[in-house]
Amino acid sequence: MTTNNPELGLTSLLPRHIPTVGYTIQNILISLTTLASSAASLFFTLCFILPLSLLRAFIPRSLLIPRGRTAEVMRKNKVVLIIGASRGIGFGVLKQYVNEPDTVIIAASKSIELIRKAVIELGYTRATLQCTELDLTVPKKQVVDNLRNIDKKYGPVTHLYAVSGISTQLNGKDGNGITMDTMADMINVNISGTVASVLTMYELMKLRGYGKICVIGTIPGLSSPAKTICYKSTKSFINTFATSLRIVAAPHGVEVVTVQPGFLDARMSKSMMPGQKGPLTGATEAGRMAVEMVRAVECGGVGVVCWPVKKGVLMYGFEAVNPICEEIGKWVSMKAGMVGKGKKSS
Repeated sequence: MTTNNPELGLTSLLPRHIPTVGYTIQNILISLTTLASSAASLFFTLCFILPLSLLRAFIPRSLLIPRGRTAEVMRKNKVVLIIGASRGIGFGVLKQYVNEPDTVIIAASKSIELIRKAVIELGYTRATLQCTELDLTVPKKQVVDNLRNIDKKYGPVTHLYAVSGISTQLNGKDGNGITMDTMADMINVNISGTVASVLTMYELMKLRGYGKICVIGTIPGLSSPAKTICYKSTKSFINTFATSLRIVAAPHGVEVVTVQPGFLDARMSKSMMPGQKGPLTGATEAGRMAVEMVRAVECGGVGVVCWPVKKGVLMYGFEAVNPICEEIGKWVSMKAGMVGKGKKSS
C-alpha cells in the first residue's frame, strides 16, 4: 500500500515528536515525586518491616498457622484445585503436592486427554488425583456453575491455583496483538475466565472462613515492549486485581498470592519470542517457579512472588520512570526485537 504522507512508516525522530516544555516539566515533577515516595518507602521498609520480618524467623511455627476450628479441619484435608495443570507452571505446582497424603488434587484443563496423559506419566502418588475438564472460554455463567460443581463433587476446595492464560502468539492470529479478535480472545481467557474462576472460589472460601488463592499475573505486565500491547494489558489487570483482592479477602480468612513470572523456559514464553535476537535472559525452569509459588502460599507473609527475582526487581524499578522515558523505553525494546513476530502454534 502506498501513501502520500511522508511521515508514515518513518522510525526516525521528527520535530513534532519532541516533547513540549510544559510536558517535559510535568515529567520532571513526576520523577521528583517518585524519588521522594521511593525514599519514604525504603525508609519505612528498612526501619519497620525488616525488624518484624527478622522477628518472624524466631516465632514458633505453630503460631503462624491459621486459627479456628474451620481452618484446622480444612488444613488437615487439603483440596487443591489447579486450573491449567496439564503443562508448564501448573503441572509444576501439581508435582509439589503429589507426595502429600490426605490431599486431594483436582487437575483442571481445557483438554481432559492432555491432563490425563500428564497425570499417568507421574505414576504412583500419595495424594489423590482427580482430573476434570474446565474451559474458561465458555460463557462465564457456565464457568461459575462448573466450578461450583467441582467444589461440590471433590471439595470443599481449600487451595486454588489459577494458572491458565494465553499469549498473543499462541492464538496464531496476530503476532503484534493489535486486532480486535486477538484482544477479545485474550480478554475472554486472561481476564474474564480468570476473574470468574477466582471470584467463584473466593465467595465459597469466604463463607467457610478459610482458603488460599494463587493467581498468575506476569512481570511483563509491569513493563514490556509496545508490541505486547494485548498481553500486557490483560496481565496488568490481573496484577492489580489479585493484589487488591488480597486486601479485601484477608478479613475473611482467605489469603491471596499474586505470582509474576518473567520469561520462563516454558511453552508460552518460547512462543511469544520466536524472533528474539538475544538469549532469554533470566529464563528458568517453570518447575522452580512452582516451588516458589507453593512456598509462598503455604508459608504466608508473601503478597507477590516475582521469578526470576532479578527480573522482577528490574521491572518494578522501571515502573518508576516518567511517561517520556517509559515511551522511549517501549520504543527501544520494540526495535531491539525483545518480542518476535507472531508464530502459529502447532
